[in-house]
Order: sequence, then structure tokens, then C-alpha cells
Amino acid sequence: MKGTLARHLTVQLGQVSRCQNLLESESTVDNIDADVDDKDFILSQDFFCTPDYITPDGQNILNGLDCNKDNIPCPKSPEKLKTSRIKRKREDDTLLDSPNSTLFDQPILELEKDTFGTDEVKVEKAIVTGSQKNQSYVSQSAVALRCRVMPPPCLKNPYLKNASETDIDPFGNRRSKYSGFFPALIGGDGLSRYHTDFHEIEQIGDGNFSRVFKVLKRIDGCMYAVKHSTRPLHQDTERRKALMEVQALAVLGSHENIVGYYTSWFENEKLYIQMELCDHSLSIKRSSHLFTEGEVLEAMHQIAKALQFTHEKGIAHLDVKPDNIYVKDGVYKLGDFGCATLLDRSLPIDEGDARYMPQEILNDNYDHLDKVDMFSLGAAIYELIRGSHLPESGYQFLNLREGKLPLLPGYSLQFQNLLKAMLDPDPVQRPSAKELVENPIFDRLQRNAKTK
Repeated sequence: MKGTLARHLTVQLGQVSRCQNLLESESTVDNIDADVDDKDFILSQDFFCTPDYITPDGQNILNGLDCNKDNIPCPKSPEKLKTSRIKRKREDDTLLDSPNSTLFDQPILELEKDTFGTDEVKVEKAIVTGSQKNQSYVSQSAVALRCRVMPPPCLKNPYLKNASETDIDPFGNRRSKYSGFFPALIGGDGLSRYHTDFHEIEQIGDGNFSRVFKVLKRIDGCMYAVKHSTRPLHQDTERRKALMEVQALAVLGSHENIVGYYTSWFENEKLYIQMELCDHSLSIKRSSHLFTEGEVLEAMHQIAKALQFTHEKGIAHLDVKPDNIYVKDGVYKLGDFGCATLLDRSLPIDEGDARYMPQEILNDNYDHLDKVDMFSLGAAIYELIRGSHLPESGYQFLNLREGKLPLLPGYSLQFQNLLKAMLDPDPVQRPSAKELVENPIFDRLQRNAKTK
């Protein structure tokens, strides 16, 4: 019996020794992981949900003298030691005033010298530094909201007269001096307004600097013509020059004999212009139709009304030719104001196709820009009559600028005289757009229209 009791006591004491070692190891683990938020790594039976067969300190060893195991009370799990999780104030990273805090001061200081402690200190410093930077950080959404609330500055439209600075840019006195015009409009956020709003059907025109496409607008189901530049406009001067056409069209507004303008925008450094879709142009390369006198008189009269309206706005077209005269439902319309300028010569002058330009423009004489349009209209009508392109050089080119026209069989003398007057080498002798519209030769057109 004594031998059995001695062996039982030895086993009990061994279990107590292992319990103490385990508690010491658990305390060390708790101190190392004290900085981990809301985690408890005490390796106890409570963690693994298993019964505790380790006899804790203070347990009555005499219970082992009873051989009846049923009378032995179930031992309780050891209480977890107070960890250092509650010692740290998250606001200032200091220890709470607690009775047990002094017991763990030295281990924490030693841990900071270790590798793990060093990493945690670096992370904490990075968090503090990040919070300091966040005080001066402005999110992209706030910047976008500011751009929406405060729109970018507006360019002054040179075709508008008597416009005050407040009308041009009402937010100018509150706008940041660093805000730019074009960077806010050019885009580059990966979204294409052109492909989002329109379905491209086919290309219907092209030029040296732009192309025109027939498109279907998705939201209203109507057809439009969208013109955009063929190459990116990197320089600010290029963009401003391209905008001259848009600004001229915006000032002119709506007229039955001018191609309608709807809107425009910059996308990927290209200018897009949404315009009225016409049936076709009078370009010779697209049609070999020979016009009768009645047809050319109708086209001349309607384009003359468009030029009269344009000149009354103080704007010269400077690129009147068959390629820029369009037809929609039997109505002739003047388009492509890319070379438009002011009659008072306050804007740079960029003349159009030299085949339709008078001699004074070729000699850099810009005193009568409105009469330049009248010469170009006469040259365009003459090209429609002859059914072939005008020469770019040679004696025919010179004869046309001297007002020397061959006889036109099948056309009345009244019409031929009017055409010669429009091609007069002296710009003063050419009729104005208003005088052309009021010419008696068009009276019969009106009479024919009434009879129809």
C-alpha cells in the first residue's frame, strides 16, 4: 500500500511540475503576442474544448488517497493570467494604470529590441505617419466634385461682340489661378463619349484635317454627322484654331441654309463636332450630274442667303466650294466653317482652296473679305456648270481671275452676266450677298415655287 501511495504521489508531483512549466511558457507567449489585436493564444483546454486532466496548484493531494475515483472532484482549468492586451491605450500607445502593469514593463521593453518588436514599432510609426498625411490628403472624388461644382474657365468667343467678361466666365473671380481650360476638357479617363453616345455607321467625308462619319445617336435614335480631327491636337494653339469653327457655328445659330450645329467636345486630344446630317454634297467627284440653269440658280440663291446671314454677323466663310455645299430634302446648305474669320480682320486669316480664291487674296489683300465669298460662290457655280474640277494653275486659272469666261451654251445671257459680275477681278464691282439675293433673276424661281 505504501509503495502504491508513493508512486501515486510521484505522478501527482510530476503533473504539478509540468503544469508550472506550461504556465510559464503560456505567460511568455502571451507577452510576445500582446500587441496582436483581439487574439488569445493561451494553449489551454478551454481553447481546444477538451477536459483538463492537469492538477492545478493547491489541489488537495490527499484526494489521491481515496482509491474510489468516482469521489474525486473534477479539477478546474487554471485561470488565465492577466495578459497585456488591456495595458495599451490605442490613442497614445501608453500603458494603462493597473496593478499588474509594472510586472510586464520590463518584458515589453526587451521585446521591442527583438526582431518582432522592431517590426511592430515600424508598423505603428507608419500608421501614425499615414494618419498625419491623411490630414492633408484630398481624395480623387473630392477633386472630381470640385470640378463639377466649379467648371473649367471658358474661352472668349471672338465672334461674339459686346460680351462682358462676366458673361464670358461668371466664375472667373472665384476660380483658382492654376485651373486650366483644355486639360479639364480633353479627357483621358478611358471612357469614349463618341462610342458611348453614338453608333458609327459609315464614313461619309474626309479632308486634310478631319473626317466625317454618319452616326446613330443611341439615346434619341436619330442620325447625325460627327466630324473629328484626323490627328491629335497636342498644342494649345492647335486646339484654339480648331475651336474657331465651333465658335463661329455657335454664334451663327440656326439658319435653314446653314448646316446645323449641335455640340462639340474634346476626346483623346481630338475635336468632335456633332452636326446635322445631310443627304449629300455638290462635290464633282461624287456626281457627274450636269446642272441646268434653274438648278444652279436655286443653289446660288439659297447659298447667297446663307452668306448674307453670315456677313450680317460679321463673319466671312472663305472656303465656299461645291464640297462645302450640302443638300438635305432639296434644300441647299452651307457648311464647313473651318476657315471662317471676322470681316474686320481682327482674327487670323486662313484662306481656303486656292482654286476658288480671287486674285486679291492670293496677293494678301484682305480689304474685302465679304466679296471674297462672292467670288468663291461664282467659281463654284461655274464648276457645277462645266461638270469638272477647276484648274489649279495655267491659263484657265488666270482667265478665271481676270473675269474671262467662255460662252455657256444653254444658259441665258442674264445668268452669264450675273456670273461674270461675281467673278469680277475688282472686288468693289462684285455684288454683295444681299444684292445677289435681291437680284431680279430669282423672281422667276419664286414664281415657279408658288405655282408648284
